[in-house]
Amino acid sequence: MKIKQLEYLLEVVECGSISKAAQQLFVSQPSLTKSIMGLEEEYGIQILIRNPRGIELTEEGKRFVHYAQGVLTAARSLKSNFNLENREESSRLFIAAQQLDFIYDLIYKTYLDNKMSYIHYNLVGTDRNTVTKMVLERKVDLGFLVRSNTDAKTYLWSSNAKRLKLYPLDSAEAYVCIGPKSPYYDCKSLTYEQCEQNLHVALDMEEAASQNLYVDNSNNHFNIKRIIFLNSISACEHFLLQTDALMYVAKWAVGCFKNPQIRAIPVSDSTPHTLELLWIKRAGEPLSQTEKQFVQHLYQQFNLKMPDELLHSDISDTVI
Repeated sequence: MKIKQLEYLLEVVECGSISKAAQQLFVSQPSLTKSIMGLEEEYGIQILIRNPRGIELTEEGKRFVHYAQGVLTAARSLKSNFNLENREESSRLFIAAQQLDFIYDLIYKTYLDNKMSYIHYNLVGTDRNTVTKMVLERKVDLGFLVRSNTDAKTYLWSSNAKRLKLYPLDSAEAYVCIGPKSPYYDCKSLTYEQCEQNLHVALDMEEAASQNLYVDNSNNHFNIKRIIFLNSISACEHFLLQTDALMYVAKWAVGCFKNPQIRAIPVSDSTPHTLELLWIKRAGEPLSQTEKQFVQHLYQQFNLKMPDELLHSDISDTVI
């Protein structure tokens, strides 16, 4: 008997299906079946009954699973307390990001890679100024933000450029989200000139950006006489559904709006307003094993090749 066999068995029981468990564990179904049959042969019992709906535990199987849970708990305790490789405290994955719709799934995939490990996950949703500040101050390890081609090239990083490493992921035109009360609800696209005439909803913009609206309104396309600042997606959804307001959003935040009545429409103009998505980390520091797994999922999400410098860098675990 191997500990991995018991872990596989408990995953099958939790999922109620060998095929579903195989997907969660990222192993082939035949390998998983062979592992469980090995346990049955070793102990001379039938643990599972396979049927069209999934699996069912036999009476002996129920007793076996009860003891298997105890063995796994004891094994994990031993590993935590006496394995030299695990004397350190829990690994961590700390991320700060603007509102982006793909982050949650990436964290979930990383969690699945490490279901049996002790990892502290933390996601901070905030504005881009704070994202950068938290990375620099080591409060988080990775940051995600969106910047515009209308931003100054040295935006945020003029004094910290050597301390940060920036990795572009994608670029796209801007979008606006609107509800059914908007006069533009059936439009396929809008211009900034049309957008500027309407009530605007803005999500938790950093103080410097919001103040700048009143100082220089030449390039930001907001109606500064009719703007509401809110601090949650749910609050933004409420105003979009109840009023004719519109809200500028990045392509990578559209999925945060779950109400099917809210539409996302691209905004085009003679002068393109391009948005760029990027992630950042502190320069000169290798990724931990957990961070590397997360970043691998990130590049797969965008169908990009992971940079060689990240693939082949020395990996060191980040400790809380």
